[in-house]
Amino acid sequence: MLGIVGPGATYATAPLNDVFSDRGFAAALLQYEQALISVEEELGLVPQGESAKLAAFRADDFDLASATAAAASTSNPVAGLVEQLQHVCSFAHFGITSHDAWDVAHVLQLRSGVRLVCADLSVALEHLARLTETHADTPMAARTQGQTGAPMSLGLKFATWLDELLRGADRVERAMEDAAVLTVAGVVGTASSFTVLNVDAGEVEARLARMLALKTTHTPWFTSRDRFVDLAAAIGQICTLAGKVAHEVYTLQRTGIEELAEGGAFGSLANPQKTNPWLSQKMHGLAVVARNLAATVADSAALPEGEREIGAAYAEAFGLAQLCLVGGRLAADLATLLGRLEVRVSTMRAHLKDDPALLSESVSMVLSRALGKKQGHALMKAVVARYRAGEPYDAAVRDAFRASGVELPPDVLALPGLFGWGPLRARETAARARLWLQGQRPDAA
Repeated sequence: MLGIVGPGATYATAPLNDVFSDRGFAAALLQYEQALISVEEELGLVPQGESAKLAAFRADDFDLASATAAAASTSNPVAGLVEQLQHVCSFAHFGITSHDAWDVAHVLQLRSGVRLVCADLSVALEHLARLTETHADTPMAARTQGQTGAPMSLGLKFATWLDELLRGADRVERAMEDAAVLTVAGVVGTASSFTVLNVDAGEVEARLARMLALKTTHTPWFTSRDRFVDLAAAIGQICTLAGKVAHEVYTLQRTGIEELAEGGAFGSLANPQKTNPWLSQKMHGLAVVARNLAATVADSAALPEGEREIGAAYAEAFGLAQLCLVGGRLAADLATLLGRLEVRVSTMRAHLKDDPALLSESVSMVLSRALGKKQGHALMKAVVARYRAGEPYDAAVRDAFRASGVELPPDVLALPGLFGWGPLRARETAARARLWLQGQRPDAA
């Protein structure tokens, strides 16, 4: 195994499996080596015609079985691949070290993988923006500390997810931009293999960066891995959000609540009456995996010592590749979940109607403004106690207002107006998402 072989459809998507497969790793390394020798030929470092030899080589030309055997025997993931390239072009890999090639190949893989993840995040954003707009005025019972609290707009719940998803997608893109760097620094980061030949190593690096659409660094990054820690954290946070959304859908589809549900969910093979939320359950579990992978990348950044200690790279490469795989699976699943989400508006309204005590906060505010917070709140606690004991809620409220001498506003027991800024914020957030998807991203972070 040369790269990070994909673990199948449950934990990744097919395109991401291809990116992080052995063939995908070999293709990324080949791209780097072809660009490098092209630059070296331009600068007269290698004989003319050498780049054409390597340009004719394709990723499918690699003998991956032989390269894998070489990787196993040497513990160097690029040794077997480079040896095959040098059979075709003796100047391949000129002036660089294995770590240069491995790092940049990994960056090229990550960039391809993150683009796939972001494409699915954009689909999820589209679905969530639509849900947020559609349900800006849909009433539901908000829940705090595991209990119903007060009425709210369903659109505000969706907008909360959407706002976080916008920030998260933006963080992933920015983190990938920061991590999209290359190196020709050589064995200890000095680029001495070029400078000893009186060659401007900075020019080699700059031309190579332009060819691969990557950035250069001011100092060696063999032992400075903060860019990749940031990328892992950004992907991990997106995965956390996906798991959180899935868990909320799972909770709100429970028997007795049944306000949201997975559209097209698979039924139970044992209980005919059930429709199990398989997708939500899987997403909740994968989010746990993703957070641990992000932690693996962060821990790996503490391992290097001196100017180049490649041991940390094994942990980082595995952690980031697997994180991209799981993150891509979660992004795709989030898009699927949101695209087919069932919203049961009538059930939400019924829950509000069944428990009018959910309006207690607004009534308490009216009383507290007239009588002070302590007395107003105490009156409403007494009202709710009478209601729970079986007295009609409206009657208990009217008695409390008469006894306190406070005038009962005509609309204090009605739903309209009790959503606060929810509908407005929902529409504003959906509009921001539309702009972001069109490429206008001034404040997404």
